[in-house]
Amino acid sequence: MNEVSQQALDAARAFIAAANRGDVPALERALAPDVRIDMGGAVHQGRGQVLDRFFLPWVVRVAGRYQETGARPAGDAVIVLYRFRTPAGLREDLAYTYRVGGGAITEIVGRFT
Repeated sequence: MNEVSQQALDAARAFIAAANRGDVPALERALAPDVRIDMGGAVHQGRGQVLDRFFLPWVVRVAGRYQETGARPAGDAVIVLYRFRTPAGLREDLAYTYRVGGGAITEIVGRFT
């Protein structure tokens, strides 16, 4: 893994650990102010939208948990594979592509696998 993708992987792991804990301040710190997220074609721009429209309602409030199942470099990014589960029974396998800049996540592209 190259240095850029390793930085992205480290940022992704810290971000997902915060999501699994429901630690909103840590989630905010992990994201760049102008972060862009594309989750299956639903695009949100900016830290507030990313948290308010995706991670808070779809992960934190439903006590969702990610389990990493693999990771690989992808040029200037890293792709991390997850099993996502909620106590209510939601089960999804996902691939998130992360890009970082200035120590924060600048982009996440999520797809079902």
